[in-house]
Amino acid sequence: MIGSPRLLESNDETLFFEVPSESTPGVVYDVLYDKDHHWLCTCPQYYYRKKYCKHMRVCADLMNIDDSMVYAEVA
Repeated sequence: MIGSPRLLESNDETLFFEVPSESTPGVVYDVLYDKDHHWLCTCPQYYYRKKYCKHMRVCADLMNIDDSMVYAEVA
């Protein structure tokens, strides 16, 4: 099971989280949710596929955010 996300910073425009890897102990992924409703994550699922990932989902659940749009312009 995926670890609990930790909210690192919150301001008027963005939320920054750390989410532990489910499969690799000691690895944490950075997750960002911005005011324009775009998610970013440093995990391979997002990096290579630009898809809504489980790390984004646990952060969305924590903050009661009903949005799965991702920012797909990241190379």
